[in-house]
Amino acid sequence: MEKLLIEERYMSKYGDYLTDYNVYCFKFQQPISAMTYAKIRWKAFYRLALNQNIAITKRIY
Repeated sequence: MEKLLIEERYMSKYGDYLTDYNVYCFKFQQPISAMTYAKIRWKAFYRLALNQNIAITKRIY
């Protein structure tokens, strides 16, 4: 789901014209809620940041 989200929203030919609403209502096999979409998007970008070693982690002492 994370891969589909990134590809459809940000890497597609018409990515500049797509909104988040269009992606979570029409691009997934079954429509998902806005809250679920936000969680998936956050997780996808966090994983990208971890893979590129640019994630900021907060240490608790």
